[in-house]
Amino acid sequence: MTDGLRVIVSGGSMGGMFTALALLEGGHDVEVFERAAGELAERGAGIVVQPRMLEYLENRGIARPDEFTLSTNRREYLNRDGSVREGRADSMTFTGWDTLYRRLRGTVEDDRYHAGRVVGFERDGEAVAVRFENGAERRADLLVVAEGGRSETREQLLPDVGPEYAGYVAWRGLIDERDVSRELVERFEDTFLFFEGERQLVLGYLIPGPDGGTWAGERRLNWVWYDNVRDGDRLEGLLTDSRGVEHDFSVAPGGLREGVERELRASAEELPDVFSRLVGKTEKPFVQTVYDLTVPRMTAGRVCLVGDAAFVARPHTAAGTAKAAADAIELGAALDGRDRSEVESALETWEGRRLAAGRRLVREGVRMGEGYMD
Repeated sequence: MTDGLRVIVSGGSMGGMFTALALLEGGHDVEVFERAAGELAERGAGIVVQPRMLEYLENRGIARPDEFTLSTNRREYLNRDGSVREGRADSMTFTGWDTLYRRLRGTVEDDRYHAGRVVGFERDGEAVAVRFENGAERRADLLVVAEGGRSETREQLLPDVGPEYAGYVAWRGLIDERDVSRELVERFEDTFLFFEGERQLVLGYLIPGPDGGTWAGERRLNWVWYDNVRDGDRLEGLLTDSRGVEHDFSVAPGGLREGVERELRASAEELPDVFSRLVGKTEKPFVQTVYDLTVPRMTAGRVCLVGDAAFVARPHTAAGTAKAAADAIELGAALDGRDRSEVESALETWEGRRLAAGRRLVREGVRMGEGYMD
């Protein structure tokens, strides 16, 4: 490690894990700090896995696609009565957020992964001094900020930049396939199902089970329901949890107020039967706001932003995790063979490519969202 850079990664979620992997592969000395280190493995939601990410994971011996993903070869749009309005061949690959995270986390040694929250930093010659909530301070050649869309470090770098609410929310839920009828599960076998209503979109697909199982009987059904919520008072009510705490972006599984959950289930009766049954059977539905985030720059000296800390595209693009992985992989390539004096020039080259990619993805998310929801 004597020739590698000393790197601190703030954030141990997807972007942080991919960054650690890419930089460790390049021979750098990497330490990851995550404020919610004990909670991430329990986060559950379905995600789309893009081909480049699958190739990266397989080539490095982290996971073969058949070990942690499920695929569909058909996409269908339903009418309100459940009949198929439109169907076509379309190949998609899915996994669970928790399934993928555990695979990534298992590749980073425990002595490189710490509980800790970055609260500040400053330039220190050819290094950056990083301060932590517990009062500790560490010097590094590079600070990578992978804290997600609500990044506090990004707010310090770019105080005038923040998430912009898109005017709708995503209701979400997971349910073990064993908790619904076999007939309902079969409707999602090899098929990515959709329903388009007035200013709403519902979709569902199968993902691995909570322990990563991909065989029949081990899996989960994942559903997402995009719903227009433009009334500020209603949005505030949805984001106030069962303890009376108001949140900015989401209410976690099990946190919805009783009245909100009851209204959700009642509204689901207007959906096609396959979706109304899923919503009705889900024990702990949750809600997330949909928002856009674009930054004018991704670097400042020896600090850089990756993943959702820089750009958040609407989930219709199915590329948020893939973008975080690409940020990390290209960062590793940009720093390959560079010494400490070349860090900032390497970041400048990397930033140009990743700014363009992030902006394109956000624009595509806005275009798709407007097509569905406006």
